[in-house]
Amino acid sequence: MQFSIIIPVYNRPNEIQELLQSLSLSNFQKPFEIVIIEDGSTVCCEDIVQKFQDKLLISYFYKSNSGPGDSRNFGMKKAKGDYFLIFDSDCIIPENYLTLVDQELTNSFVDFFGGADKALDSFSKIQKAINFAMTSFLTTGGIRGGSENISAFQPRSFNMGISKFAFEKSKGFGTIHPGEDPDLTIRLWQLGFKSRLFKSAFVYHKRRIDWEKFKTQVSKFGKARPILNLRYSKYQKIVFWFPTFFSIGFLLSIAFLLLLIDWPLKVYFGYFVLLFLAASIQNKSLEIGFYALKATFIQFFYYGFSFLYSFLKISIAKIKPEIAFPELFFVKKTPIIVGLTGGIGSGKTTIANHIRSLGFPVYISDDEAKKVLEKPAIIAKIVNLFGEQILDKVQKIDKNILSSIVFSNSEKLKSLNQIVHPEVKLNFENWVDSNKKSKIIFKEAAILFESGSYKDCDYVISISAPQALRIQRVVKRDNCDEARVLSRIKNQLSDDDRNSKSDFVVQNDINSDFKSQVDAIITTILNS
Repeated sequence: MQFSIIIPVYNRPNEIQELLQSLSLSNFQKPFEIVIIEDGSTVCCEDIVQKFQDKLLISYFYKSNSGPGDSRNFGMKKAKGDYFLIFDSDCIIPENYLTLVDQELTNSFVDFFGGADKALDSFSKIQKAINFAMTSFLTTGGIRGGSENISAFQPRSFNMGISKFAFEKSKGFGTIHPGEDPDLTIRLWQLGFKSRLFKSAFVYHKRRIDWEKFKTQVSKFGKARPILNLRYSKYQKIVFWFPTFFSIGFLLSIAFLLLLIDWPLKVYFGYFVLLFLAASIQNKSLEIGFYALKATFIQFFYYGFSFLYSFLKISIAKIKPEIAFPELFFVKKTPIIVGLTGGIGSGKTTIANHIRSLGFPVYISDDEAKKVLEKPAIIAKIVNLFGEQILDKVQKIDKNILSSIVFSNSEKLKSLNQIVHPEVKLNFENWVDSNKKSKIIFKEAAILFESGSYKDCDYVISISAPQALRIQRVVKRDNCDEARVLSRIKNQLSDDDRNSKSDFVVQNDINSDFKSQVDAIITTILNS
């Protein structure tokens, strides 16, 4: 059994640094891999990941934003292990976590499990108070806090594990968020899989949160639960109504004072005193005790009334959940964008033409870049960079001269790309919009990875061919010498580098049928 750790991240490089640092201190003696999925971030963590490459086996992927559930699914499809451990990016992992999980699974295997969460001493006082409210046996967080050892445990996605077999059978997380973890749990139960709480396998959950974010979070939790109850009526429980009853009861206890009935409010007062003492003693801080009162109050009221509001809209008014609460559902963007790349002479144009013959739109980056080079503003920038030597007799960019300069100098090529690629990106976005009715569209680009435009793609196909054959093709096509072709090849990624970064590889040599390979890949993508 090999573990693959799956971590989706969105604009949180600092959190990833803490998480990876904690994993680098693991006492686990067996190999494990880490799969990080950048979910359309504008502030990426790739530089942080690079710092840990010599300590940990890490794969890093960037994809368009589609939510944490879909990102976890993406990561599990990429993972090489047969058991997946899922963490949120704001977790810190104890050094013995992997060892404890391995022992639990070895002693009594289960296809999916969940663990508890705790707070570190270094967490802020508000984070500790919220952690108390979310995990204490005095609140609705009792089971999540590890106070009960149950075999039918509903894991939470900040600390859970699932076998590759169970993931493939269930197809992973759905589009609802929050609520994607109980949704997956129930579907796994329906498929016959068993779950369990691993009490000793806890994580430190930092909860990157303030009071306003906490209100929003628990409000969404409240809205999501009636949707899950509607989907899976067999699994709804009266305890899900507890925050609503608690909140309404508190308001009624205040109203009873008008009738000179004070005992209900005294009951609430006694509960809050108990809560304050428990939080203060656990955290050794009266201030955190007071904060815990506020956190619990927010938890009950914002969850409780959001639950009631959602119940009325979903179950009474019969409004479709996706229409009633669109903010709770991630909608995967269409069409699916597939990158098509390969070195010079690999056969990109030939394969692009085959894809077009199948009826799918193909964006040829070089052709569109040539159009960009004809814009006066772009010409002026390039002349300023390279001088007027790159102009022809009609004051247009001489592409042969420009190519001879940049393809023998990687720094000059990089400078040119910085001018051209933003314009090409805008052009591509407009092209995508004009082809949005297609299920799949393709973006052909020789430097898909070097330019960073792979980030526009949901999948990448790399075309590979022997170097000698590539040189032979280009010499014949462009009527040039081998030295020039070899110089261009050396300024591009190697096939090995390109293939390792891609989702699919097409072998395009004289002995391979590239059409059948491409057709099979398209079928796989359509069915994914």
